[in-house]
Amino acid sequence: MKKLLYISAILTTFMVTACSDFLEVDPIARETEENFFETPDNAILAINGIYDVIGQSEGSGHDGQWLTHNYEFFFGDLLADDAEKGSKEADLQTVQDMVEWRPGTSNSVLESVWIKCFDGIYRANIALKWLPQSSLDADLKSRLEGEAYFLKGYFYFYLVRVFGGVPLFDEPVESGEFGTIPRASYHETFEYAALHFEKAIERLPNKSDYASSDMGRATLGAAQGYLARLRMYQISMDAEATVTYQDVKELTSAIIGSGQYSLMTNYAQLFEFIGENGSESIFELQMVEGSTANAPAKTGTNLSQFTGNRGDWGWGFQNPTQDLVDAFESQDPRLSCSIYGPAYNGGVVQGAAYDYKMEEMMTPYLNRKTALADAEKPSITKSSAYNIRKMRYAEILLLHAEVEIELGNYIAAEDIIESIRARARTSTMARGFAEGQLSYPSTGWGGNLPYLGLPTERDAAIDLLLKEKRVEMANEGLRFWDLVRHGKYLDMLDHKQATFKNNDGSLRYESVNLRANCLEKCIDGKNGVKVPLMPIPESEVNDWDLTQNKGY
Repeated sequence: MKKLLYISAILTTFMVTACSDFLEVDPIARETEENFFETPDNAILAINGIYDVIGQSEGSGHDGQWLTHNYEFFFGDLLADDAEKGSKEADLQTVQDMVEWRPGTSNSVLESVWIKCFDGIYRANIALKWLPQSSLDADLKSRLEGEAYFLKGYFYFYLVRVFGGVPLFDEPVESGEFGTIPRASYHETFEYAALHFEKAIERLPNKSDYASSDMGRATLGAAQGYLARLRMYQISMDAEATVTYQDVKELTSAIIGSGQYSLMTNYAQLFEFIGENGSESIFELQMVEGSTANAPAKTGTNLSQFTGNRGDWGWGFQNPTQDLVDAFESQDPRLSCSIYGPAYNGGVVQGAAYDYKMEEMMTPYLNRKTALADAEKPSITKSSAYNIRKMRYAEILLLHAEVEIELGNYIAAEDIIESIRARARTSTMARGFAEGQLSYPSTGWGGNLPYLGLPTERDAAIDLLLKEKRVEMANEGLRFWDLVRHGKYLDMLDHKQATFKNNDGSLRYESVNLRANCLEKCIDGKNGVKVPLMPIPESEVNDWDLTQNKGY
């Protein structure tokens, strides 16, 4: 099931070697760019190499340059009100600079995001250049093209959200083009990413059409889901967009009506190994425990160690906030699946009580969704077999409910929200909630999470939906974008500045002006929405003669 993550060093070398190297020798009986995609094994290996970039954390890049960690929760959770950077103060100060909206133009995290995304785009372009010319079986060729289009769309969607408009590359960059491709506009980059998801939709099969050994590959549902997410963001964040809520509804309706996905019965199983590639999984990175710690050779992930308890084996990043904890209703079992730490459940997680280094935590909580039991922790701590969930069906249902609200269909939206709450209502507590066992204990509750109904006034209904989405999708990297596109982000920064505290009770952000710092980095979306952007790395600005983002 997870074997697609084994990427050979030969492929990595092939993907970054100029074709002129091959033209100087007799190509007979040798692999060249022209013949590499003629065999199914090679073509699949090349596509696997694109997926590999998404899951890379720290390690050497394609040119040997060391690249630091890159996780979407850096933006989706840490920039919002759901989590703090965590760990020791000096660890990844570059991330805290981002949180406070004062990152430098040489921020190593942002450089990593930029380089890895364009590395993935380059690999996708190599595949899309040669696959159409290959003599592969037509069905296999179409599917592999669909995967490449999806992954290229994924990278451009990531880039446009973080940096705004970026250079657009239809083909692998030739040496003579270096530094000559202009920066596209914000709108053009959104549309370019959308175009690639649309091309993927035309080519990709349903999830059920894949063999079990191919779980994790892009599917029709994944392409539709990412396009729906992109279009929903674009509606309010892209001032030039003409996309409508009806456009999004058609995408979410197609996913819901496909019969390919359903909510898992027990929320507590979603983020355990038993939940990998389950009925709710729309896009999920496949990980295999390996014998190498760092990219590019490793096949596992560093995520669980990165977010784990520093008093045990982890590094303590992504500390959920008290504000997030307070957003959960009493007797909501999803809280036990979202947080753990010294201030909750006696510090018990995965059946064990641990010591915690509060002096090296920014809140008394850690991310339960990435927590592993002792027996599941890998021998190479930075290379876990734990899959990274990127999109699940609950998000699509909530996007569909949001669209129904915007279209005035409150009863339909209410039914969807209730289905999410009904699953949570009957779920168990997190696995190992009780010390000394790894079972899923019953809550023993009755009448919890009552039926709420939905206000038939747009703003009140959206507020209720966003609150439900916050607790359902806690720590999953979506909160920041939801606040931005609904025009609530700057007010959240005011709340953060006035209320978020250090462990000693002092205000954490009293020495910075979060709203002012952010506002000077914003571009205008629609209807007064302000969209903050991060700086383009200075080296890229200089090498490609790009215009830097506002405020940097």
